Amino acid sequence: MRPHRAGRDPHLPGRRLRDRGPGAPRPADRPAPRHRLRLRRRPRRATPELGTVRTAPRGRSAFTFTSFGDQGTPTLGKKTANGYANDNLGSPAAGDTTAGVERIAPLFHLLNGDLCYANIATDRIRTWSDWFENNTRSARHRPWMPAAGNHENEKGNGPIGYGAYQAYFDLPNSGSDEELHGLWYSFTAGSVRVISLNNDDVAYQDGGNSYVHGYSGGAQQRWLERELAAANADPEIDWIVVCMHQVVISTADKFNGADLGIREAWVPLFDRYGVDLVVCGHEHHYERSHPIRGQQPTDTRTPIPVATGTQTIDTTKGTVHMVIGGGGTSAPSNQLFFDPPKARVITGVGAVDPATGKRPPVYVIEDAPWSAFRDADNPYGFASFDVHPGDRGGQTTIDVTYYSVSGPYGDLVPVDRFTLTRPRGARGGGRGR
Repeated sequence: MRPHRAGRDPHLPGRRLRDRGPGAPRPADRPAPRHRLRLRRRPRRATPELGTVRTAPRGRSAFTFTSFGDQGTPTLGKKTANGYANDNLGSPAAGDTTAGVERIAPLFHLLNGDLCYANIATDRIRTWSDWFENNTRSARHRPWMPAAGNHENEKGNGPIGYGAYQAYFDLPNSGSDEELHGLWYSFTAGSVRVISLNNDDVAYQDGGNSYVHGYSGGAQQRWLERELAAANADPEIDWIVVCMHQVVISTADKFNGADLGIREAWVPLFDRYGVDLVVCGHEHHYERSHPIRGQQPTDTRTPIPVATGTQTIDTTKGTVHMVIGGGGTSAPSNQLFFDPPKARVITGVGAVDPATGKRPPVYVIEDAPWSAFRDADNPYGFASFDVHPGDRGGQTTIDVTYYSVSGPYGDLVPVDRFTLTRPRGARGGGRGR
C-alpha cells in the first residue's frame, strides 16, 4: 500500500495543506472535516479500499491520540529448515496492538521508533511491506506519525542509513537539508504541538547498523531549540509533546538503559521551554517518571523529580517521560526491572569490538528517585491521551490511560491512569485564552 503523499489534499491536486507552525494565526474553532481516501494495495489490479480520516481540529478542541514503539511484524517471513520464522523481533502481539489502537480510534497515532526492525531482517523490503500490510487497517483511517529509531538505521541505505525510512514516509518539512528530510519534524493538532526527533544524533549508544552519533552537525539541536522557543511563545499552544525513541529514564536491568547523550543535549531544552510530555520506546516495557526539572551534578546527570503525586500532575513544574516500548517485539523487558528502582545509564562507548563491529556501552548505575510507575506484569500495550481544552481562564487537561493488549482482537485492560494539567493559554505571556 502506498498512501497519498502527506500534506496534500487528495481531492485538490497540487494544493498544499499548510502545517500551521507556532504563532501562525488560526481560524475560529470548528469541527474538523472528514475526507474519503482511495488507497491502492498490491497487486495494482486489486480493488481500491476506502478510508475515512479526520483532519486535525482548528483551535482548541477535544481529541484523542495514542502512542507505542518497538513493534515489529506478526508475520513469518524467513524460511528455515524447520519451516518459516519471524526474523525481525516481531511476534503475534505486533498485530494485536494495531487492533487495540483501532478500538480507541484516535485522531492520530505516534510511533516511538523501531517500527519493523528491517535492519536485522533477511529481506528488508519484505519486512517493510509486511509492516505496512499489518498497519494499513489503522493507517487508512488515521495518520501514523513516526520517529526514527536505531533499527531504522540500515547499512548502505543512504548517506546516514535512513534512506528506506525517508522514502516510505513523506513527513512535514522542517527546513533541513534534503539528506536529513523527515528525521525531525513537527505538527500541530488543536492546542497540542508535537515534535518528533531522531535520538541517534545525540545518543551515545551504538544501536543501528552504523554509528551515526553527531550526524547532523548540530542542525537538529538548533532546529529543536527554535521550535521549542516558538511553541512556548505561542499562547494558542497549550501542550508541547515530544516523540522520540531512546530514553532519558529506564529502570530495566540488562537491557538498553537510559542515555547520557540525550540528558546532556536535550533535557536542558525540555526544561527551559516547558515541554509537558515525552513519549519514547527503545526499552520494551511500560514505565513513567514523576515530573522532572533540572539535573543532579552527577556523572549521569540524574533527573530531579519536582513532585511525587502520581494521579494529577502539573506539567508547568516538570516534564513527564513515558517509556511505551511494548508495541509487539518478541523481546520484552518488563521482567528485568531493578528492585528497588535503579537505572543503568550509558555514559559513553568503548572502542569497536572486532567480533561484533559495535562499540560497547559504558554503564553507570544510579538511583531512580524519578521513577513513578512500572508495569512488570504486561509485556504489550500502548497509551491513549484524551485532550480536553478546558474553559477560558481555567485549566486544560490530558487524561492518560496505559492499556495492556492481548489477543487478535486487541482486547484492552487499563493498567495505569493519570491526568496532566496546566493553565489554558498561559504560554507566551497569555492570559488564559
